[in-house]
Amino acid sequence: MPFYDLNRGINKPVEFKGLVGSNIYFLVAGIGLTFALFVTMYMLSVPLVLTILITFALGGGMWAGVFALNRKYGEHGLMKASARRSSPKYITNRQSRLFQHLNEDRAGRE
Repeated sequence: MPFYDLNRGINKPVEFKGLVGSNIYFLVAGIGLTFALFVTMYMLSVPLVLTILITFALGGGMWAGVFALNRKYGEHGLMKASARRSSPKYITNRQSRLFQHLNEDRAGRE
């Protein structure tokens, strides 16, 4: 039985065969979905050769895609990229009320 070292030490990210952080969970989810697809196609009586070819093609594409995301974004980069896409590029203010009372003394001193 092979032994895979998952813990790299204190304050180090979890790493498995080069994958770090949340990319491991994406790989596990993809493998689970690929297996569910295989079982579904097998139960629907799709020819076995076609089932195996589709499963290997989609599984290999998923595997390569997750490793490409890992190389491009790293441990936390994918979350940073999604946060960057969801935040607005510009903040606009069309009302001048915000700036009208900036020089006033709110404590009542003169």
